[in-house]
Amino acid sequence: MNVKTILTYINYRLTSYTEHDLHSPFLYNFYMELIRNEHPFGDFEILNTLRKQLQKDTTSITVTDFGAGSKKLNSDKRVISQIARHGIAQKKQAEFLYRLINKYTPNTIIELGTSIGLTSLYLSKAATKSTVYTIEGCPNLYRYAQSLFKEHQSKNIQAIHGNFNTELPKLLTHIKSLDLLYVDGNHAYEPTMNYFKMALQKKHVNSIFIFDDIYWSDDMQKAWKEIFEHKDVTLSLDLFYFGIVFFRTEQKNKEHFVLKF
Repeated sequence: MNVKTILTYINYRLTSYTEHDLHSPFLYNFYMELIRNEHPFGDFEILNTLRKQLQKDTTSITVTDFGAGSKKLNSDKRVISQIARHGIAQKKQAEFLYRLINKYTPNTIIELGTSIGLTSLYLSKAATKSTVYTIEGCPNLYRYAQSLFKEHQSKNIQAIHGNFNTELPKLLTHIKSLDLLYVDGNHAYEPTMNYFKMALQKKHVNSIFIFDDIYWSDDMQKAWKEIFEHKDVTLSLDLFYFGIVFFRTEQKNKEHFVLKF
């Protein structure tokens, strides 16, 4: 983290809410079941073992980056172990995503940014009857993830190779509705807003949209602010690492919370 990000994080920690500050039953249960809950699922051991294996994988690949790039991995020649340590959702974050999907059981999930495929496996194992569509622009990352999915016999993942700008609209015309969107790629203002607006076409009252790295840059903070202020969003949660928005019609008054993660 640079100095600005560190200061932002300190402010986040000082101002974020815990379960003691939450009066809404929905929010309280969300916090206790998905953030405070440390009870492991059986899949966590398998996925954590795989994570450790990937963190030792010395395979080198050339990464074609169509987004804002990486703050820690500057070269286009990257080792899988480096990506596993710095370029994907870390253990606590990935387990949160697993718990969230396991709780709400979305049928149709879209992930923008497959990377090496480990986070996709968390999404797929959390709800094995769901369909996880994951889009990756880099051909080498796509091939690596495909081999990982095949190795782990993940039959509910449909991997798509291509640019988000072309593949997401095509996918949205193919599906009836979008239950969960996880955006973890191209951390820039204009693309993020475009993905959000496109996805709104297929959202419903129970849809959940998750945006990774909302404090990546000033541009991402700007995008996140516009997203949670959008007229269709009724509840938004800032977890520093994630921004989450809901469209629940039973939420009569629009609310925004910063929660300690």
